[in-house]
Amino acid sequence: MKAVIMAGGEGRRLHPMSLGTPKPMVPLFDRPVMEHIIALLKRHGITEIAVTLHYLPEKVRDYFGDGGRFGVSLTYFTEETPMGTAGGVKNCAEFLGGEDFLVISGDSVCDLDLTAAAAFHRERGAEATLLLYRHPRPLEYGLVLTDERGRVERFVEKPAWGQVVTDTVNTGVYLLSPKVLERVPAGEVRDFGADVFPAMLEGDAALYGCTVAGYWCDMGDCAAYLDCVRDVLEGKVKLDLGVEQRAPGVWSAAPLPDGVTALAPCWIGERVRIGSGTLIGPHTVLGQDSRVGARCLVQRSVLLGAQVDDRATLYGAILCRGAHAGNETVIGEGAVLGENATVRAGAALMERVRLWPEQTVQEGCRLRYSLTEPGRTGAVQFGDGGVIRGTLGGDLDAQQMLALGAILGERGKVAAGCWGGAGAQMLLRAAISGITAAGGTALTHDMECAAQAAWLSGRYRLPLSLFVQQEGERVYLHLFDEQGLPLQRQAQRKIEHALLQGRLPEAGAGRIGVCEHLDARLRDYAQDAAVRCAVRRTIGHTVRAAVDGKTPEDRAVRAALEAAGVQVTPRWEKGIPLFHADHGGLRLTARDEQGATLSDGQLLAAIALIEMENGGGCLAVPDEAGAAIELVASGYGGTVLRLGRDGAAARELYRDLPWLRDAAFAATRLCARMSADGERLERLCAKTPHFVSWKREVPLRRDRGEIMRELAEQTGRENAVGNGLRVHVRGGWVYFVPLSRRSALRVIAESQDIEAAAELCDFYAGQVGKLDRRERDRQTK
Repeated sequence: MKAVIMAGGEGRRLHPMSLGTPKPMVPLFDRPVMEHIIALLKRHGITEIAVTLHYLPEKVRDYFGDGGRFGVSLTYFTEETPMGTAGGVKNCAEFLGGEDFLVISGDSVCDLDLTAAAAFHRERGAEATLLLYRHPRPLEYGLVLTDERGRVERFVEKPAWGQVVTDTVNTGVYLLSPKVLERVPAGEVRDFGADVFPAMLEGDAALYGCTVAGYWCDMGDCAAYLDCVRDVLEGKVKLDLGVEQRAPGVWSAAPLPDGVTALAPCWIGERVRIGSGTLIGPHTVLGQDSRVGARCLVQRSVLLGAQVDDRATLYGAILCRGAHAGNETVIGEGAVLGENATVRAGAALMERVRLWPEQTVQEGCRLRYSLTEPGRTGAVQFGDGGVIRGTLGGDLDAQQMLALGAILGERGKVAAGCWGGAGAQMLLRAAISGITAAGGTALTHDMECAAQAAWLSGRYRLPLSLFVQQEGERVYLHLFDEQGLPLQRQAQRKIEHALLQGRLPEAGAGRIGVCEHLDARLRDYAQDAAVRCAVRRTIGHTVRAAVDGKTPEDRAVRAALEAAGVQVTPRWEKGIPLFHADHGGLRLTARDEQGATLSDGQLLAAIALIEMENGGGCLAVPDEAGAAIELVASGYGGTVLRLGRDGAAARELYRDLPWLRDAAFAATRLCARMSADGERLERLCAKTPHFVSWKREVPLRRDRGEIMRELAEQTGRENAVGNGLRVHVRGGWVYFVPLSRRSALRVIAESQDIEAAAELCDFYAGQVGKLDRRERDRQTK
């Protein structure tokens, strides 16, 4: 008899174990699962085997070759597109010839008595015989009901408990006659379970089910994988374990080192190192090349060539090849580390958390959710600009928002708003639940963008304001303090640390907080902008402006301008300026009366000019604000403070100048100045120094702090502006700032024309690259 092994599956439910690996190639006791299936077939005298492939077929072919070293002959059939179980076997028809054959999955674990099943098949004269297994948890499988002779009477696919009238499940192992393949149209997608067998049952074909001795397990997910390991170690299934049994229930390729305790049953492969004082087992597998440090506890876990450092605790975990758990880590029940994933010292993975390959969990983090995207580190982190960025359901989900809300709720009153869709609303509701669970008061409101939420916080002196902004799959969390400014880095770090630790505050039953609605509207925000943005000069000219956007940010700009008496049109026309807001209403761009685009930097310089003209001798700006600001101020004998460099004095001044950070206030301030003497926006901007900027990001191998220190030593520490370095060079300025979310440096060059700015940027980006390579080159020499 010949056989067909179906080995084309990707095994999505087994992720991250099967990421980049066909499911039949997942290791089980240092051998691919499919190798155990081949051994089973060989024990029952089946040596001519077809293998159907689809997902990463070369990995299967490269390992098994022609099958000679396993004592069988393998012939491969690769499907460009999946053809279903029956369609895939149909492609093997010429190989199978005119005899009955066996079909078996390459990713199940079993030792079913295939010889007895074949005898049953022949005795019944069956066209098809389904091998059945009595399963204690039948809900996840298709049930098969048979009569007293084994003839199939009925199929029940994945039943509810009320439908469970038998515990015999379909194993996916079939004995088939060539007639079955005649029922499968060539080149069409067909499944045995969904298409072929129901049709045979309806047509009263000779369709039988046979329950034979032995074990079967569908290794469908990571929990089922651990169940298989347990059952093998307990002797419920007969597999060739390949290493010597050193003691009852203890298999090990080498004698156990002194000081190591092994609790049966457990299995230890080749070239495994275990530190003194460590306890291994029960139900533990240490695959080849695994490393376990001293004084560790590893129970009910599988290491597939992974490393665990000193004093780590693993219970019910799977660590794939190259994964690394640092000192004093705790890996909980059902947690899985993909290939080369890292859990740094002192971190803990809660139950069923999974790390995709190459992911890293920060030191000390208590991770409660899975990391499935590149660049994630197991922590909610503030990025550039003090904003938390992520993807809906990925970096940011309801569980994380609940935790964040609980941390914010300790501060008392928290304004809470959102915009952008159902996802933003869901995240906000989760945060509100956390706020009230911690005893805080959640103040909901109808503000539509982050700038309005910041205004609200400053206006009512609220300890915190949270605004959730959704743009498709992207989510932005804006947090503001009682001054209406983004949280300072110290406050950000406290929130990040609390989330890392996972110790979330909860109030007792008598101290649960409440949710109230704050009656603040867009008109209140707009009216405040109109009053505060007035200039000292007498207003005497009517100003017309265009706002053509329909976003919440642009609606805010339109409302503020109209409150200030500006005639606002929905379309730009020559002779009037056009305003546009983005970044949650925190950045303003424009086109002047001739249609020339004005950057946020040019507009900020124009507003700085108005401030100097209006009697303000001092400005406060963010660290990244362009160098033109200093030139404007110096022309009036004024000074410029930078937030990162000049501390509390800069923040207090920045709080009192909202047009420097809010798009609606900025547009209103500009129009108030234009109304005072009829001066056009293009003329106002022409009075400021003209600079253009060019940006590049330089990825780093070395530590960001080291590179910044060396740049400061080369350029002079007086160039530090708080967050980064701003260096005056011939023809312009260069700004170096390390990125917060990844190991890279942003280089921003400013000059009077685009070519010069690009040349400056490229040159200094190259200098950063040289610094980054210098240490590596020195080590190579």
